[in-house]
Amino acid sequence: MLEGWAAQQRTRFLKDGTIGPRLGLVRRLAEFSNQYPWQWTPAEVDAFFDSLRGGERPIVVSTARGYQTVLRLFMAYVTDARYGWPQVCLDRFGEAPTQVLHEDNSIVHASTFEGRAHRRPLTYDEVQALFDAADGLAEDIRARGRKGALAAQRDAVLLKTIYAFGLRRAESTGLDLADLRHNPKVPAFGRYGGLFVRHGKSSNGGPPKRRTVLTVPEMDWVVPVLEQWVSGVRPRFGPGAHPALFVTERRGRLTERAANDAFCTARDAAWLPGELDLHCLRHSYVTHLVEFDYPERFVSDQVGHAYASTTAIYARGRVRRLPQPTADAIARAAPRRPLGGRAVIKKMGVRWNLRQLMATRDMFNTSDLVPLLAERGVDLSREQVYRLVTQPPQRLSMDTLAALCDILGCTPNDLIAIEVTNATVEKPAAGAGAPPPVQRTQIRRPRGA
Repeated sequence: MLEGWAAQQRTRFLKDGTIGPRLGLVRRLAEFSNQYPWQWTPAEVDAFFDSLRGGERPIVVSTARGYQTVLRLFMAYVTDARYGWPQVCLDRFGEAPTQVLHEDNSIVHASTFEGRAHRRPLTYDEVQALFDAADGLAEDIRARGRKGALAAQRDAVLLKTIYAFGLRRAESTGLDLADLRHNPKVPAFGRYGGLFVRHGKSSNGGPPKRRTVLTVPEMDWVVPVLEQWVSGVRPRFGPGAHPALFVTERRGRLTERAANDAFCTARDAAWLPGELDLHCLRHSYVTHLVEFDYPERFVSDQVGHAYASTTAIYARGRVRRLPQPTADAIARAAPRRPLGGRAVIKKMGVRWNLRQLMATRDMFNTSDLVPLLAERGVDLSREQVYRLVTQPPQRLSMDTLAALCDILGCTPNDLIAIEVTNATVEKPAAGAGAPPPVQRTQIRRPRGA
């Protein structure tokens, strides 16, 4: 039965990643009920889903709906007389399989969004903190003279690209240099006027969907970031003729898992909630485009949604039905200034003196702070304390600051020294001299945000 059902799905060109979990779910139900499919009854299925709702990791509504769809498809296959299984089971075992899922034991689709509550867009402050943390990690590694500075700089560019174009994981890691597109209406963006996405999400066994994502004026800060990456940083990986836009130290294409790890590292360094994941940047892109007053049709085309209802879920339901903006409209909103070259950026710098103050009090292990902080009501893991000591925190609670001052017998001014620095950013020749500096990013916000 399972092999025949798998063959039916392969005929529809469904992927092995879809077929395998479906077969596994059918086996789970057979193991739970200790019965064969032709012996299943609605009561057995009810008991199976009731057990999945309990335990340490109960399933959510969206997962249960997917499971019910899979089992309904399997039972539709084995009860279809065209495949002969009802007659075979009746002749051999004296009973035929029947459909065990019906309207009374199936989940009612009563809400447009059934996902987890923590799946939300990042706020503008959180996006800025994430980018600052990613850039800070690269600068910290370089300042210490350790390996991995280029990889950290690549990860920062990757996260900014995902947010600036609303990409999925596979779409971002599947980009090639040839996918960079000019927009003739915005010549100031050069070859970074858009991205040609060739590895979009497929559906119903079809090939990956393709689309062109235009660079919107509110995300124009990504142009110098990508320009520096392509011309100044990527060549230092020695990729040779490899076509990938984002490459690894071993001259291969960056994987989706590596993209996840890059987000998690920056998220933890920025002290953002652990429930946020990489896909939340895509949610943020949709929500922020809507808040920048882009119409629904344009936003849907940008992110590759076939239905406006999907875009409405991403954008918290705040979409409006207006005509799609043309390339001329984007050109009129784009900045009339050259990109690249030399630029002097005034920014505030922070010198974090926690490690030095700990050394003056004979505290040379970061773990020494864990019990002392706990005594003062600040519960941090060993990993969080390590990051707190080894790199300037992008966000620091007042309780933690007060506890550190009490432990070390110092003032906040002793811990934090604020400096004003002027950084000159220029486009260097590829492969020559010192590596280019980290391209700091200041995102744009709607008025009042």
